[in-house]
Amino acid sequence: MTPTLILVTYRLRVPVAEFRAHARTAAARIAEAPGLLWKVWGLDEATGLGTSAYLFRDSASAEAFAEGPATSELRAGPAMDVFTRIAPVDAGLSAITGAARFLAPTDMATG
Repeated sequence: MTPTLILVTYRLRVPVAEFRAHARTAAARIAEAPGLLWKVWGLDEATGLGTSAYLFRDSASAEAFAEGPATSELRAGPAMDVFTRIAPVDAGLSAITGAARFLAPTDMATG
């Protein structure tokens, strides 16, 4: 089982406050996604550019999420220019830069 990242970039088509209201509703559903360990939300209010980083336990979970309703709703709703990238985590390099504790088997099991 290889941890897998999804990076999603987008540009808002709605005001930031409206996006945040939408995102609060979506966050609870996203938190329940099978295999999701964590998600980090990034949003530049001045430009309306957003980046989300997700870590999944495995590629199957990541791919299912990327093809699922959360991404479709983002595209159809508050954002445009939505791009998704999926990549397996390189555990060796990630350990050098401080991510080892987040990729440890115990974290993966309890996620």
